[in-house]
Amino acid sequence: MGAAIGIAVVLLVVGIGGGYFLGAYLTKTSTSTQDITETGSTLLEPLMDIWGPNYTAHVNSHVTLSPSGGGSGQGQSESEAGTIDIGASDAYTASNLGVVDVPVAISSQLVVYNLGSTIDAVHLNLNATMLGEIYEDTLTTWNSGLITAANPGVTLPSTSITPVVRSDSSGDTYIFSSYCDFGYKGWTYGNSTKAFQSSPPKDSQPGTGNVGVINEINNISGAVGYVGISYLKDVENDHLGWAALGDNLANSASGGINTKDYVNWSIANVTTDANLALGNLNYAADGLAISLIMGGSPAGPTTWSTGAGGTNPAAGATPYPIVNLEYTLVKTSPSNPSHQAYVVQFLQWAISYGNNVSKYLGQVNFVPLTPQIQGLDQEALSEVQIAS
Repeated sequence: MGAAIGIAVVLLVVGIGGGYFLGAYLTKTSTSTQDITETGSTLLEPLMDIWGPNYTAHVNSHVTLSPSGGGSGQGQSESEAGTIDIGASDAYTASNLGVVDVPVAISSQLVVYNLGSTIDAVHLNLNATMLGEIYEDTLTTWNSGLITAANPGVTLPSTSITPVVRSDSSGDTYIFSSYCDFGYKGWTYGNSTKAFQSSPPKDSQPGTGNVGVINEINNISGAVGYVGISYLKDVENDHLGWAALGDNLANSASGGINTKDYVNWSIANVTTDANLALGNLNYAADGLAISLIMGGSPAGPTTWSTGAGGTNPAAGATPYPIVNLEYTLVKTSPSNPSHQAYVVQFLQWAISYGNNVSKYLGQVNFVPLTPQIQGLDQEALSEVQIAS
């Protein structure tokens, strides 16, 4: 689509309980530059860095996007306060402070480790039990029985394990702690953006943002941590390893020794898990608050219990288990409704044209939204007050 003053595209989408047709794009124009400010999730930040210049160049030359990181917690708080146009979060906000949650893409997460070139070239099998025990300080060396049993043929060193955590309020922490919460009975941290802030694991190391976590892992032999998929190139450039992760069956009573129950990261495996989870979406009860972890939950996120340990949300095996919707948060009653029109216009473009894999999402290894979620996004955006 060439440079244009406005968008004149009508999107056919599938919505609640079947098909419905939802409105045309805005045709708001401007003769002065409108700067859209965005902050929050560092997992989503690289995609915003791609979307922004392309939107200005190909859609509306009078609109610019100014993205920044800071973590999902910052995105949530600033969007609620109205000090930012768009907050970015890996976790659903469910706020009563006048913001609407709008998913814009589907992401995933890697568990990354530093064990030297030989082992880093192997995708070690790790499950929620092993990772849970590492972060609960009960599994402390790489050659422990649990890890060795799940990795036949790999000679693991006696190197001490150093867990790396996010120091900022982080949606990546929410995603990772959710995986441990659903798969390990002994998990005590719950699942939140601040899971490790008040009482971090013993001998753990903090990192700010995904880049900070990668730097800590790279600098410490034996370190392990969680990293958003949009930083895969950074992980590869540092020659670090990442794990094949245990599905539901790997967290069963068998102890996770069956290597077939571990799934390596791939776009195909992420897509399959996302589709499985979104099939469990109960919009009437939960809105767009759905985790894609381990195939999602038929009961909805408000009824998950902690420490599922083999009775995880989806029965049986799942594809790649750490998958997530990426949310943007927008004030529904903004102080400047005229400016908010440009914010809504940008987000409508992001959830449609911006979900093009070959042009945009593929650069950060994201998966496009399903038509159902695109439709529900359009409905959510209709709640935002804008000037006509």
